[in-house]
Amino acid sequence: MASKVVDIQIFGRYLKFNCPEEEISALNHAAEDLEQRLNELRNKSQVLNSDQIIITAALNIAYELTKARASQHEVNDLYTKRLQALQDTLESVLNNNNRRSISQK
Repeated sequence: MASKVVDIQIFGRYLKFNCPEEEISALNHAAEDLEQRLNELRNKSQVLNSDQIIITAALNIAYELTKARASQHEVNDLYTKRLQALQDTLESVLNNNNRRSISQK
């Protein structure tokens, strides 16, 4: 997996990242998203301190990630329960068919 140095500008700061070549597009997309969020926060708030804006954006992103993980966990639990119910139903049907086959012999 070859890496490449990628230059990213975020909120007026130039940063260099080592990034696998196949991930460069995703890194650029993430940087654009972060830049947009930072600009929106700066425009919405009275805060002029860049560090506070950056920390606020990071906290917002962490909160969104936490909510997404919790939601994904709920979906996984639901699918696990549904799959278990389906498996139980299939086992019940197979057991009933086996009993019928044995009683008919």
